[in-house]
Amino acid sequence: MRVAIIGAGITGLTLAHELLKHDCTVTLYEAAPRAGGELGTVSVNGEPVERFYHHLFTHDQLMIDLANELGLGNRLEWPEPEMAFYTHGRVYPFTSPLDLLRCSALSPWARFRLGLGTLLLQRREDFGTFEDRTAASVLPSYVGQESFETVFKPMLRAKFSDHWNDVSMAWMWARLRSRARTRTPNKRRERLGYFRGSFRVIVDALLQSVQARGACVRLGAPAEAISFGGHGSPAVSIGGVAVEADAVVATVGLPVIRRLLPEAHQGFASELAATSYVGACVVLLELREQLSRFYWTNIADRDLPFAGLIEHTNLVDRERYGGSTLVYLSNYLPRQHELFGLDDGTVVDRLVGSIAHVFPRFHREHIQEAWVSRDSVAQPVIETGYQRRKPAYASPIPGFYICNTSQIYPEDRGTNYNVKIARECVTQLLGDRVALVRR
Repeated sequence: MRVAIIGAGITGLTLAHELLKHDCTVTLYEAAPRAGGELGTVSVNGEPVERFYHHLFTHDQLMIDLANELGLGNRLEWPEPEMAFYTHGRVYPFTSPLDLLRCSALSPWARFRLGLGTLLLQRREDFGTFEDRTAASVLPSYVGQESFETVFKPMLRAKFSDHWNDVSMAWMWARLRSRARTRTPNKRRERLGYFRGSFRVIVDALLQSVQARGACVRLGAPAEAISFGGHGSPAVSIGGVAVEADAVVATVGLPVIRRLLPEAHQGFASELAATSYVGACVVLLELREQLSRFYWTNIADRDLPFAGLIEHTNLVDRERYGGSTLVYLSNYLPRQHELFGLDDGTVVDRLVGSIAHVFPRFHREHIQEAWVSRDSVAQPVIETGYQRRKPAYASPIPGFYICNTSQIYPEDRGTNYNVKIARECVTQLLGDRVALVRR
């Protein structure tokens, strides 16, 4: 079976890796000059680091198993970083239950409601009754209105921008469960995973594996359209040439897929438009000085131009990067937001001036280097009833398949679930194999 894969990120590479185990002929087409997608890296003093922040949870077993299969298990490290929360002009440690008890941003009653409500949600096994209810309508009944307004509402705004009020409680339930499951046995901290050498080691190992087994990987080859050959086989147009296959799998975002579909299938394209997206704008800074002791600081102040401040070198030792401090400034924004159209220098100027509001020790002259990364289709919005809108792997178009983050549900997107959907899509393709090849 000949399979053409659009996109050579972690999903596309895993698809190829698995399909090659079943005697398929695989070609990957990647628009960027390098494979990896959002696992792309820059070099800081000779050490690679992701342009978009990444880590693993202890229960991300599919990704852990893939790393072991590729001989990378010994590269996984499991630090236990500290977390924080910024609100009302102050940073509050937010790592352990004891930190919650001490958090004076909340009244004593609100702290109790937040702790109890979160615990009840984390212990709940079934999310079915949450699927058609918004997080904004359910959470106050568990954690109280004060905790919702102070903690959860800013979190929803940070992740889904203007869509925060529509997000399914099923998504929030899955996120709370995930964070609980990665805690240390004494519950004092979360244990997070990171690869020595960055997540690029996974990308490089997958790329080497699939090429060694005969896959063709074409970089700098953006897909221009999906069409159909003389026998009804799907084809992907690359550089003005239509390349036929028994199956075409698109791993790019739904808005990109909609632009690729032929006019005859605009009805299906309209169905895909039912899923909204927000974009991500992330600035990675190399600094001379450490900002804090915290890895992740959630920002609950809407007046600040970023929603997350992630000090990567509080997860990974600074010495790996020649003693530099690495900090991500993270934003999820409407796809039409002006930050997606500004030059990199202006974006940096817009964001870095506010760091000192959170950590006063920051000074502009501490910046040694800055990288701006943008993805206008970073995050599907998981609205109520999403279980009925989630795209199937096999589309209504014969031979055309979709495998992307819009199919991760109810969990939050992450590399573990990219592996999961890739393997599920391969199962679908193999089940359809006879019909696809016979056509």
